[in-house]
Amino acid sequence: MKSLRIYLTVLAFAFTTSVFAQSPKEKGLEAIDEGVISAAITYLSSDWMEGREAGHPGAYRAAEYIASMFEFMGLEPAGDSINGKPTYFQHFDVLEYKAADKQFLSVTSKGQEFTFANHTDFEVKASPSSVKGKGELIFVGYGLSIDSLNYNDFAKKKVEGKVWVRLKGKPSKGQIGASLKDVPAKQLHKEKERLAEQYGALAIIEIDPEASLPTTSSNFPFRDNRKYYEGDQPLSSFYETRLYSPVSEVSKISPVFMGGEYLMSSLITPGEVANYTENLANGKSVVVKLEASKAAFDARSLAKRVRVRNVLAKVSGEEPDSLVLIGAHYDHLGKRDGYVWNGADDNASGVAAILGIAKAVKATGVKPKKTMLFASWTAEEKGLHGSKHFIRKFEDTSHISMYLNFDMIGRRGDWHSKDNQVSFIYNAENPSTWELNQNNIEQYNIDLEMFDGKTKQGEAGGSDNVNFDNAYVPYFWYHTGGHEDYHQVSDHADKIMMDKAAEITKLSYLNIWDLANEE
Repeated sequence: MKSLRIYLTVLAFAFTTSVFAQSPKEKGLEAIDEGVISAAITYLSSDWMEGREAGHPGAYRAAEYIASMFEFMGLEPAGDSINGKPTYFQHFDVLEYKAADKQFLSVTSKGQEFTFANHTDFEVKASPSSVKGKGELIFVGYGLSIDSLNYNDFAKKKVEGKVWVRLKGKPSKGQIGASLKDVPAKQLHKEKERLAEQYGALAIIEIDPEASLPTTSSNFPFRDNRKYYEGDQPLSSFYETRLYSPVSEVSKISPVFMGGEYLMSSLITPGEVANYTENLANGKSVVVKLEASKAAFDARSLAKRVRVRNVLAKVSGEEPDSLVLIGAHYDHLGKRDGYVWNGADDNASGVAAILGIAKAVKATGVKPKKTMLFASWTAEEKGLHGSKHFIRKFEDTSHISMYLNFDMIGRRGDWHSKDNQVSFIYNAENPSTWELNQNNIEQYNIDLEMFDGKTKQGEAGGSDNVNFDNAYVPYFWYHTGGHEDYHQVSDHADKIMMDKAAEITKLSYLNIWDLANEE
């Protein structure tokens, strides 16, 4: 009996010693498991959340759930203060708008006015407010400018206040085509819209060199191919409704009339387009002759003011003026026509990761050196509005030493050949981020294989990290890539690789904890 007591005493001492020998970082790591990730993804991507479209009931439910989890874990609220008491929500307003059915467009060619019909000859991508006007027509090629290639479609042209005739898409041949080959369509669309604002287009008539009429006003950049749709009527597009912020600023977004063959024939001859694209591929510039001289339009939009909200929580550090930021958007595409876009991978998976990291940080039992701010963004799908508003309101972004972004971390991407492969996207200006990542994989036996996604400043991609990159905040982003269920109603929780998402969450925690506690 005495021997047994000695044995138990020694065993207890050994157990106690091992517990006390465990570092806070290791305690946090143990708090992350597959169950934590699975529960959050499954709930956020349930039909009850109605696809979490920004400004709609499902998104409000999702925000309440995320805030309740932060509160349950013991994180401090970091959102708006109401009556002197901080909350977990950061509210702001956006304009939700779409093109009205009644639209007008005419062009004058050789002294004769030609009027065209909406939904027959053209589709409209509206601006946030109705715009009526008339102006001189000018050809602007693809409406792009690339400094590194000395390529500018606006060079030596007076384009401000005019109606642009612009080609759809991007060059496909020559040096310019090769450089743009891998640019995502969504990113290209954003750049075209930005340049139109910068150069002051009054309105834009966009034509397809193939002369086809777009099937919806969402235009080409956004994937919504209705693969799983079984109805006999056209399925309405999520992108027919757009968001604009801030509401305090007058929009400079120009209406875009996207035309088919009939509209194109009144503007320019097919031979003129072919001559332009051929010379562009050979690095030559040519003067393009338009058949028409001016256009008149009345682009009408239907708009309403909608309140949306980010979810913000923090773990205060010893250095309150220095912080690391961990973020993921929680909105998705919503519901329509009897279908729900559940968005398990995009982006319930990312939200689950930040909840897992929050749990781990609290499990360390110690205060980090830098404050750790957790953010779940709204309205990412319609223009990165949530993170953009946060930066607009943040006092000094130089206090943010690192931003960790999550957007789609639960599947095997199209460009990955193994289940455990992940793209690690980060600033080229901060190569130590990659080294830290690799060290933690090796030290803690994380079952992940990383693709080096080093990007230059200004080339961040298409998620919320774009806004931080534009504000010169260092970032890194785990991304498991696109797949056949991206932006489809089939993006369900039962297709998520929960073990992989958990491994990514563990590695993310290890990296961000190190960055929050570096000297």
